Parts: sequence; structure tokens; C-alpha cells
Amino acid sequence: MKMQVNVEGEDVAVIEIWEDKAPMLTEKIREALPFSSVIAHGKIVGDLLQIPTKIMAPWENIYYPEDFGPEREEDKGEVRGAVSFYSPRQQMSIVYGNDLASEPLPVSSIGEVIEGHDKLELIGMRCWIEPGANIHFALIDDD
Repeated sequence: MKMQVNVEGEDVAVIEIWEDKAPMLTEKIREALPFSSVIAHGKIVGDLLQIPTKIMAPWENIYYPEDFGPEREEDKGEVRGAVSFYSPRQQMSIVYGNDLASEPLPVSSIGEVIEGHDKLELIGMRCWIEPGANIHFALIDDD
């Protein structure tokens, strides 16, 4: 499933949610679409945009950031672009750069950015200083 990401009225990225690795979360996200929220910055967890959602779902395709960063860097050449969901806080997150804290908290790996990495990085840097930008997610119809 693909989602268009729009920040403050501008289409900035496309995210692919992995239906095969996180089918339950994919369905919950699909049911919530389209939805809007605000962006916060993960102040102590690296280059991370945090987006509160109304989605309630248990973990699926679990990883720990302390393991994930090195594995993704080895596999993809960089950490940026990873998309996760943190169930206890109903929060989606997007890694916009290559700094990811190694914290021992489980999260669900649900997808990745497939277009718009550089725009998200600029949004992330701006969000560090001035959080609260409006973000909107919409389903991209692949038919």
C-alpha cells in the first residue's frame, strides 16, 4: 500500500507500507486514511519525525532500534527512510536522516519512504526548531 505524504499543503513524499510484513497494521492504517496530524521531532532519538495517530493496534514485525539501525545500514546503505509504528503511543515515525538512537524499545517496522527523502530531511531539520507542522496522509490508488 502506498501513501502520499503532504506537509503544509505540499506533496513531499511517498511511503510504502508493507502489507506482507505488517498486514494487521496495514489494514488499520488503510481504515484510518485519509488522516491529518502534526509533526513532532524525536528530540533524543535521532533524526526522527513523530506523528501521533488515532490508530490502535498491537505490535507487528517488531524490531529494536539498537539492532535495526546497523541492519538497515548494511542492507540499504543508510538508515533514513524507515517507517515504524509505536503501539503504546499510537505514533507513526519516519527516520529522515541517518542518526537513529539505539534504544531498547520495541517498535513495529511497517514500511519505508520510496520518494521524497531529501524533502523529508529538510522538514525534519525545520521541525527540530519549530515543531507542529500539519501533515496529511492519503492512499495512493495503484489501479
